[in-house]
Amino acid sequence: MASSNRDSLDAVSLSSLGDVVQVVPDLSDGEQRDHSRICLRCRLLDFSYVGWHESDTDESNGYFITREYSAIVSSAANCYFCDRIVSTTQEWFRKRPASYLNQLDLSRAGVDVKLETDWHELKTSKIGTGKYGHHTRIRIHLSIPAAGKDGSAQRTKHLTFFVQRVQNGGQTSETEVYTGRQRLLTADLRLLKQWKHLCDEHHGKKCTTIFKTLERITPRLIDVYQRCLVDDSKVDTWVCLSYVWGHVRALRLSKSNASDLYKPGSLTQMVLPNIVEDALRVTAGLGERYLWVDALCIIQDDDQDKARFVSRMDSIYARATVVIVAATCVDSNSMLPGVRSGTRQSEPSPFMIQDVRLVQCLDPVDGVGIDLRTGRSGAYLGTTIWDTRAWTLQERFLASRCLVFTDEQVFWECEETFCCEDSFREIPHIIRNPRRTSLCGGELDLVWNTDGPVFDHYYRTLLEEYSCRAMTNERDGLNAFSGIIRAFESTRHEQFYWGLPCAYLESALAWGHPFEHKLNRRQGDFPSWSWTGWVGDGSGKLNNQNLHMQRVGLEFYRFVGNEAEPERLKQSGNQDSEHDLLAEGSHIPVRGQRCTAVTKHDLLPDLFNISYRLLAFWTACATLKVEQTSPLSTRSGSRDAFEWETIMTQGERGIRVSWSQMPLLHNEDEIEVIAVAQNRGNWDGGHIANGAIGVMVVSWQGGVAHREGLAWIAIRDWTSLARRSWKLVVLD
Repeated sequence: MASSNRDSLDAVSLSSLGDVVQVVPDLSDGEQRDHSRICLRCRLLDFSYVGWHESDTDESNGYFITREYSAIVSSAANCYFCDRIVSTTQEWFRKRPASYLNQLDLSRAGVDVKLETDWHELKTSKIGTGKYGHHTRIRIHLSIPAAGKDGSAQRTKHLTFFVQRVQNGGQTSETEVYTGRQRLLTADLRLLKQWKHLCDEHHGKKCTTIFKTLERITPRLIDVYQRCLVDDSKVDTWVCLSYVWGHVRALRLSKSNASDLYKPGSLTQMVLPNIVEDALRVTAGLGERYLWVDALCIIQDDDQDKARFVSRMDSIYARATVVIVAATCVDSNSMLPGVRSGTRQSEPSPFMIQDVRLVQCLDPVDGVGIDLRTGRSGAYLGTTIWDTRAWTLQERFLASRCLVFTDEQVFWECEETFCCEDSFREIPHIIRNPRRTSLCGGELDLVWNTDGPVFDHYYRTLLEEYSCRAMTNERDGLNAFSGIIRAFESTRHEQFYWGLPCAYLESALAWGHPFEHKLNRRQGDFPSWSWTGWVGDGSGKLNNQNLHMQRVGLEFYRFVGNEAEPERLKQSGNQDSEHDLLAEGSHIPVRGQRCTAVTKHDLLPDLFNISYRLLAFWTACATLKVEQTSPLSTRSGSRDAFEWETIMTQGERGIRVSWSQMPLLHNEDEIEVIAVAQNRGNWDGGHIANGAIGVMVVSWQGGVAHREGLAWIAIRDWTSLARRSWKLVVLD
């Protein structure tokens, strides 16, 4: 088995790649003896072809083997490779909670074993001059059916891991580079520093100037060598720590201890929480001097200091040279796995098959886990507490370069590539798509540099993910998203108002939420019309329709001061010029003959103190009566997926409305709805064939309206409501 003593290991220096350390332990006698036991099915795989090859042709057999998991188990006694698959699977199961495993039916699991090749284009490389090269490894993919609570078949769970080749000793071949690397119990900080060096040398500004228009800032920092806080306007590089505070008592910066923490030597290991102490060590290992940690670099009991820096999180994280992600920490006293001895438990041993030295790796190309909250493939962050916290979303998204610490190993991510301890990925000048743990498909740089539809996708995806994340203080509902908003504002010149893009307010107001997961008003001074004013139970996500949907033609205003005239928020997108859906079928005046402007005299004097959160506009409204509410199963067949429908009446006319956010309703209730948006040809439910009008359910108090819910009414039903009126709405 592999030794944990570095002095007894054979280190191979890769001269072509700088001082990257590769550790190759000796195999035990048992491993040397057993590797010849291979079953007939596994002999189809060409183990000797695993590795990096500089070639323009695929010379491997490329076999794909499909077997039942039970057959793999039966073969394990007589096949060394089948035994490795079973032992790896069992180790994965041991780490999962019993409640999760009880839902899986391993007896019906299938196993796909594939010798697969990834092709890469070579620009210029010290390993050769060929135009193309390829990276071959063995992928083991388990498909495990999961049973629902009622016994019905649910989504299949997947486990994917890889086997890659490790160097047999001596110098690396000029024409073949191994792709696997032994993971030790203690991370080699020299390797992490080399990743940063390679990014600096080969990626240049691609990974450091994504946010070209962000304002320059010099935050309060920790000097890792003097171990104290510093304020130095000349400092322009620092490392950030992204972690979970938890509920433990830990040192934080306050008015009372600020002067003491500026003294050299004050931040000793004895006073620092474990996570910060480890981050200091990593920062020094990267060759950097300054570290930013929110708890120690923002005065926690000073509202002015907090406002100054919280509002500039975009600059702090985006301008950081590296962000350290403590992905598996549960609180400030957690340690970064691998920084100190005894903090990592998993150290896979190399094994021999057909005289080829192989090792299991966690290369995250296809992900190694499933997010138990959402069911999505979560890569190597899918089940961590860090990935469930509201604040960490923007910290992760704004960072252009990250070191991600997980229980098993450390990963490097930048805009151009990623590296990890157990897979060799430091080959320079190879074009490859970055595989990042972001929610947006691994193309993080696109959001800041491309057109409106891409912005639409990123905004809605981030909002959806943010809405189901947890936070300790509900009053941070907007603060924890403000860094992303400021990045959008500075790089794409989008203007936001309470978390909604001003240019697309019609569609942005039409956000919704699954009915089963009830929303409640958020504590603090938040408007009801914005998603920032509501909080769910964490199991459902907010969703928004396409921001570029055709407009119905509303004009929105916000109040910027007691004496100033309201600011008109210019809208983007095409207006429905053929049909005036707001007025059609009613006595409302047609376009050009009805009032749309808002003045300061339209705001009641008593409302000036909350004017900073008001939204005013003229729109069509109607009063409807509730007749019957019932759930309709969606076509997906899932018993948890419902569209809730209500039959409403206006006089003798009955119509159906479909809810995106359903208020508390009772039969015979009368509700007022106001038109805010439309949807043509992209209706998610599919049952409103010719489009729909989005209507907000409102209640009134003291001259202002409050959002209670949102529904969709088929256009044909909306235009049949003759008793509609034109009304000024001031929303809070």
